[in-house]
Amino acid sequence: MSLITVKNLNFYSKLSLKDVEDRILITADFPQEFHANYRMTQPFLYVTLYVRGGVMVKILDEGTVKLYTPTRKEFDEKSYTEIIQFAKKHSKQFN
Repeated sequence: MSLITVKNLNFYSKLSLKDVEDRILITADFPQEFHANYRMTQPFLYVTLYVRGGVMVKILDEGTVKLYTPTRKEFDEKSYTEIIQFAKKHSKQFN
């Protein structure tokens, strides 16, 4: 299976829990291969940034109401870094 890659990240929504975590919803363009492999129609990136340094990236599908939690190794390294940097840029506690 190929690595998960994303392009055209766009900020969608944010929830900030003071001194604990920020949760960011990000829309992105996923390749057609991703849609076929995971049977998702409208995926969002759901990124949780913990103040103490942890990160969790999940993929939510609005169309089929599926949740997928990929490991870091499943992402293309460049895409993963871009997702985290984008989330931090839009995070209340990391600015």
